[in-house]
Amino acid sequence: MAANINDNWVQRSGQFIGSSGMTFADQTAADIYYNNYFRTQGFNHRIAVICVSWGMSMLYIQEGTQAQEQWAPQGPMLNTVDVQDNGVHPAIGHANIPQVNRLTLAGSPAAHVINGQVTVGSSLPWHRRITVIRVGHHPMHYHQHQSRKGHEPFIVPPIRRDNRAAHWTMRSLSFGTQVSNYRSAGL
Repeated sequence: MAANINDNWVQRSGQFIGSSGMTFADQTAADIYYNNYFRTQGFNHRIAVICVSWGMSMLYIQEGTQAQEQWAPQGPMLNTVDVQDNGVHPAIGHANIPQVNRLTLAGSPAAHVINGQVTVGSSLPWHRRITVIRVGHHPMHYHQHQSRKGHEPFIVPPIRRDNRAAHWTMRSLSFGTQVSNYRSAGL
């Protein structure tokens, strides 16, 4: 089966993408691409999120190509996204949220050692409502990846290439917390 290459725009009401799937330190997700993965020749960029410790993640940008499947951090590309902190979520229950999460604003500068290299990014504390958009409101593409197997640090599961794999085109990416951390796509 061929991959789903069409640009399926999310509805105005948004689209639940799923849990962030990162509970263990150095677990990484990178399934939000600047351009449609299957229609892009040459370089593409994607948003990667790594769990730096329990309760804190970091967003950074990677650059790579479909042909080589080699993705490398691109610190200067951080200026192509806007991370908006919409406050502690849920609004009640502050006493149960670790102080570091209450005091760290989403989007504040962060750094983490990834594969032996210091990588710069933006803080994404858990228990907050966070919105990420590309500067200029350019679209982003969610492409479903294969299920994670184990807790290997820094490993992003391969992209699914079958026609049943989800692909959503969006203008905003939201992070929040209910039972676990989740993500949703919006316009």
